[in-house]
Amino acid sequence: MKIYKIFFAICCLAAVVCVTVSCGQKHTYDFSYSPSVPKTGQTVKFSNLSDAGESWVWKFGDGSQSTLKNPSHVYTVAGTYVVELMADSNKSRKISQVLEVLDSLPSIYLSSDSVKQYAPVTMKASLYNPKNAKVTYLWELNESIFVYTKGDLTSDSIVGYFTDFGLTTDVNLTVTIGDKTFYDQRTLTLLDNPAPSLMMQVPNGRIWRQRIYEGVYETPRYFRGDEHVIESANDSTATLNGVEYDIHNMPVLTDLNVLALQVDAINRKLYVILEDGVYVANANGDALTQITDHPAGTLLVDAERNSLYWSDEDGVWALPLITHPQNIISEQHLSQIRMVNQIENVERMVIVY
Repeated sequence: MKIYKIFFAICCLAAVVCVTVSCGQKHTYDFSYSPSVPKTGQTVKFSNLSDAGESWVWKFGDGSQSTLKNPSHVYTVAGTYVVELMADSNKSRKISQVLEVLDSLPSIYLSSDSVKQYAPVTMKASLYNPKNAKVTYLWELNESIFVYTKGDLTSDSIVGYFTDFGLTTDVNLTVTIGDKTFYDQRTLTLLDNPAPSLMMQVPNGRIWRQRIYEGVYETPRYFRGDEHVIESANDSTATLNGVEYDIHNMPVLTDLNVLALQVDAINRKLYVILEDGVYVANANGDALTQITDHPAGTLLVDAERNSLYWSDEDGVWALPLITHPQNIISEQHLSQIRMVNQIENVERMVIVY
């Protein structure tokens, strides 16, 4: 009996020792975060590196908390913060680190550093201003190849297009927030942007090319390709619904000195050049209505882009095609006439795709 009691006591002691050793096993509680030097407005991702624990409480030092194992947080004010992680609501399983958040540096926001010629591009100043301090902007870029369509050098964003390609150009931005000044620079690659071309032949036989973009025309360039590209242009006849119209057999043109003729098959309009300007009529032979009172050289209907082109001694002009059935031309319609280029006395025009 005495031996049994001794054996039982030894077993109990061994159990206590095992429990004590087990409970005393050391675990690691730690975390890391990324980026290592976060800025205001930037998402900070926290990674829990603890090898034990079932529940978590994070305190980010700015009054915010989380119970996720691997949370994210955004600091809106620059400063130094003490971040705490506690496992299982046990203060003995708590770890803390000091995290420094810097001012967010303003930068130029662009969707891409590669920009196509004459394609709209938006450049914005990206910044975080949590204290609502006074902000000023100053952009610097090559204005000889950039056209503004919205904003200016002192706006928070500018919209426009570049008129050249095959080169790189720098865009610089200076931002002053309160009493602090920041700088950023982006280098853009300007790419070619193929588009339908307005081909124009002048009296000396030279051909000029001007590509047509959405609401804008490129600067005309001397065309060094095949000169036969413009032979398809025809200013004396046109076909509408299988019927060929000719300046010599149109009733509305009887006894008139017609210099050129074009037909808009979609809107069923007839455009002609007479000695005193450009006229329009319905294709069924209604009376002519004058569009311009300047002597012109040639006509071109571009129904796909809803445009009428004509040339005179000042250059080439464009006007949206007239869709009113009675050829009534309002002052508002005429106000849409725009100068396309200043190539004088163009003799023939054609659109090349």
